[in-house]
Amino acid sequence: MTLTNSELKTFATRLSYLVRIGCKPYELVEYPKILLLSEKEIDERIEKLRTASCFHGISVPLLKFATPELSDLEVNNNVLKYLQPLGGRMSMVEEIVQELNCSDTKMMEILTRNPRLFGISTAEKIRCLISYGAHCEDLYRNTNVLNNKTLATIRSRAERLSKIGWIPLPLGLLGRQDAAFEAVVGQQEAQRSLVAENLVASTNDVISLLPPTSANRIITIRPKINYLLSEGYTVLDIVNCPQALKLSLEKLKVTVSELKPYHLQCVDLAVICHYAQKRRILSSRRCQFRSAIARAIGCSRSALPPLPNDSSVNASVDIYHTAVVNAKYLGEELGFTAEDLASVPLVITHEPDIVWRHWNALENADSSQYELSSGDRLAKSLFRRHVDNRRLRLNLLQYCIEKEANFSHVRVSTWTEDSDEDLRVTESTPLTAVEETSNPDNDCDEDPRFHVRLNMVDLSDCNDDDDDDDDVDPDVTWL
Repeated sequence: MTLTNSELKTFATRLSYLVRIGCKPYELVEYPKILLLSEKEIDERIEKLRTASCFHGISVPLLKFATPELSDLEVNNNVLKYLQPLGGRMSMVEEIVQELNCSDTKMMEILTRNPRLFGISTAEKIRCLISYGAHCEDLYRNTNVLNNKTLATIRSRAERLSKIGWIPLPLGLLGRQDAAFEAVVGQQEAQRSLVAENLVASTNDVISLLPPTSANRIITIRPKINYLLSEGYTVLDIVNCPQALKLSLEKLKVTVSELKPYHLQCVDLAVICHYAQKRRILSSRRCQFRSAIARAIGCSRSALPPLPNDSSVNASVDIYHTAVVNAKYLGEELGFTAEDLASVPLVITHEPDIVWRHWNALENADSSQYELSSGDRLAKSLFRRHVDNRRLRLNLLQYCIEKEANFSHVRVSTWTEDSDEDLRVTESTPLTAVEETSNPDNDCDEDPRFHVRLNMVDLSDCNDDDDDDDDVDPDVTWL
């Protein structure tokens, strides 16, 4: 029905009058027909309410019961029946306003979008959702769930979502149809159950996999391991991130409790360590890079050693695609396992043609066809001699790629310093995992220290902390 301008002005005048006598504007949703009454008729109802009811107060719903045709006893009984479940409030909508903790203006905005909001159990539904972790701000935008789902359904779904750590409650998901809700939540519950089966482990299982340590050290780390296992971390999560055990138990608990509400699964222990020390989250760029490598290899992020700070690790346009291509080549064609690649993860971040060229240079018997970057025949000899040592071969591959990149970088830097000409350089991705100490122009056949330098190719020594990382609010959804 379309109202004329004259009717709209009349209704606005009557609403203003109701507000002046003590009614709330949002109460109109319970009895909108009161705007059809004149001010004289409204005054008659006010007088009837004051005469017939023992309750002193005025609201639009109470004026609904104060019809002049009814006896004082009937009016009083109807008023008491309406007010009894409201606990001293004068309208059903006022109870909802208090539960949502919103202003009169905000409530009018909500009711404009959803005039069916008020009901007998609406306030109880709101209390239920908030008790399970829903935010009032989310309820402002998702009030339809209060209309479309029963209290029993809301309580059941909220309980299931909270059990799998979904906090704050995703009200949009909670209000979906049964099939869509089960498809999402059922999958999460199945994953949680699978993880729980793998958690049947003791502190001794973790200690047995850690490097040998003193009895005093074991006494110190035992309660930390107990705590991490109780929070859902697996044995491999802890073993792959032993630096978490260097944190104090108190700091560990505080950090986990602060980050836990924002994740469905356990927070990556590497992130826990960084947050405990820096009190801020790694930038999304760094997190995405680490996640991309883990996904390409098919392992968890905690299985990767700390990555270097060099910003060139993000130089690839599509790091995930590059890592997938390299992981497929090294895994399917050359037989490396996911654990092998996780031990030397940076080897899959180079451009595929660079990986392929250096592998063939190390593997091929004819060095004249595929020459190594600096003619390092000893590296090639070690590579061919240790065919069964897959991780050593990956380290040698990474070493040779970096050696070529570092050599090119040094030569270009020297030339630039000695030249007045402008020089534009497009470098391959330099990923510094070892320090090149030998002369690039000198073969290392006679250098006994070469074996030592090769053994030092240990990515666990790389520091993943980046003081230049942008601060990130822990409220963000991480990958």
